[in-house]
Amino acid sequence: MFTSQSHNDVEGDLVGGDKVDNSRTIVIHPVVNNAAGQELAVLYQKYKANGVGDPSHGQFSEKLQHYMSAITDGDVRGLDAKLRESGREDQLRTAMDLKERAFKSIMRYQTSRTAQRVYTIVLSELHAAFTLTVTPVIQEGAERVAVDQCINAILQSTKNILGENVFEFDVMDLLALLYYLGGNCHLRWDKC
Repeated sequence: MFTSQSHNDVEGDLVGGDKVDNSRTIVIHPVVNNAAGQELAVLYQKYKANGVGDPSHGQFSEKLQHYMSAITDGDVRGLDAKLRESGREDQLRTAMDLKERAFKSIMRYQTSRTAQRVYTIVLSELHAAFTLTVTPVIQEGAERVAVDQCINAILQSTKNILGENVFEFDVMDLLALLYYLGGNCHLRWDKC
């Protein structure tokens, strides 16, 4: 169906999508992943049914294990080195505390395969969004403020897919998971 826009009087810009003004700070509009949100809704229902969902029988899922293990063929610097070398010394104390918080949170749900899948989805969303949105901005040599705006955008975008959010993830929990990914060699805040 076609809607005619003729004879409309508009002051300013009329935009049907994202408007990017190249004279200002980088503007990022991450796309919300509806498939992830739908899968999370199903997982939440399973989890709420008995407080565990599908039991893990003492095993971590392979995909979650990938995020829990440090990659040995990439950037093997620790979180503190990555933050120092990217001029983020001011984040060191908070980042280390949040990384530990993320680890403890994941371990709290180790008996639930359902919860492991929730964490895997969230980590995967953060990792992909950082890689595809933040890393190119870092590689272009953007100022820290612009990089942080991109990081905030992916945190907000990830928060938006959580739906009912049975695990009560807040933005600081998501930031903790980003630091966790950085500490396990999955991402960095400086140029490659």
